[in-house]
Amino acid sequence: MKNIRKAWLAVIGGGVLSCIGLGTLLWWQHGQIEEARANVASLRANIETSRKLIEGTGALEREVIVLRELTEVMKGILPDTNDVNNLVRTIQRFSDESGVRIAGLKKKAEQTNRKEKNDFDKVAYTLSLEGDAFQYLDFLDLVESHSRFMRVPAFRISATQRNQLEKEGVPAHKVTIDVETYVYEPKKDQKPIKIDGYDRKRDLLLGEIDRRKGSLQVSTYAYRGARGRRDPWIDPRVPVQPDAPSPLTVQEQMDLVQSLVERTQAVLGKWEAVKVAENVIVEMTTRAELEELLAKLEEDIRRVLSEKSIVYVPSQTRLGVEVVDVVSQLRTTVASAEQGRGPTEAQLKEIESSMVAHREKGEFKLMLEAFGMVDNRLATIENDPLRKPLVERLRDLAYEARTVLDFEKVKMTVGGVFLIEGGAPVAMINGRTVTEGDLLQNDLVVLAIKREEIEFIFRGIVFARRF
Repeated sequence: MKNIRKAWLAVIGGGVLSCIGLGTLLWWQHGQIEEARANVASLRANIETSRKLIEGTGALEREVIVLRELTEVMKGILPDTNDVNNLVRTIQRFSDESGVRIAGLKKKAEQTNRKEKNDFDKVAYTLSLEGDAFQYLDFLDLVESHSRFMRVPAFRISATQRNQLEKEGVPAHKVTIDVETYVYEPKKDQKPIKIDGYDRKRDLLLGEIDRRKGSLQVSTYAYRGARGRRDPWIDPRVPVQPDAPSPLTVQEQMDLVQSLVERTQAVLGKWEAVKVAENVIVEMTTRAELEELLAKLEEDIRRVLSEKSIVYVPSQTRLGVEVVDVVSQLRTTVASAEQGRGPTEAQLKEIESSMVAHREKGEFKLMLEAFGMVDNRLATIENDPLRKPLVERLRDLAYEARTVLDFEKVKMTVGGVFLIEGGAPVAMINGRTVTEGDLLQNDLVVLAIKREEIEFIFRGIVFARRF
């Protein structure tokens, strides 16, 4: 019996040990299977990632080629460091050309992540401007049409009050504007990746490259200015008569400006006829007619402006926009068309006629304004035997006008005159006793002392002062 029990115990013990061994083996094999499954899953993920990378490599490669070919275009559009350093000067030039006044300029601090490496660095300024609606639009046009890319992400307008307009005569809206640009500077620590067959692949992408280049070009349009429109940010109602009334009624002012506008259009039509003249004879004849019309128009414009008879605000605006500015631009265009030949004989004669007309009416300032239209162009023709006498007469008239104006500035107080029979007359001028022939001051000599006036020689011209 004992032997049988021992045999069963041995069998049972062996079975238990076998079960334990078999369980251990199964557990180990299960671990190997799970590890193998994990490796398979990881391998499948790597295969999928590699497949996506391979599929995206072609598109990424094409994008890199296109961007590389656009690098020079972006360099031309986006400012470099020197351009950014001169941005303030550029903005100031825009201000001068548009007529807006810069009341404040402040550089904006940009929030950037220093850890991110970017080839584009933003530069932004906040400007405070003052001007009318069309000056501001002109400023925006200069920003938009600049050769370097700039944009205006935001602006705020505070329109001028009507009482300010009536007080100062011109609107001064307050505009706060943000102007920003980007500097394109590729990071120096980046090394370009070599692309096999680059030239061949680039040639296949020329269509896409040209399309992208076209989209990068800064598109502009020609801003044509106010063109007679009213400022939309101010009260359109205007006072019929301002504080300084005009001798003309409102209707007379409107009629006068309308007449000047019509004459301006006629002069412009004459200039167009000069440009399309069929031969030299017709051109010379038409140009002579143009010079006559233009000189007379300029003479009347100077007189209207000097008399300040146009005070009705809409008429003032129309006079400036449709007459003064247009005529000034036309005069500049006509002068530039001379191509170094200088003013024509017809033009010089018309200027002389205008200056003589101004002199007869005592309008010496207007004489100088008329002379100023050709003054800087006379040097090219002063040796021309046909035009030299005209040049000399114009300069003599201008000298006379300057002398008269300078004599009027001389301060002179006559304290009395002493006329003694048989003796030299004596006058008390500026507290000083002088006789005929005395030098009162530089270029001013006492010529004759009479009962009610004193005659002087000033720069070779005789003047009389009554007292």
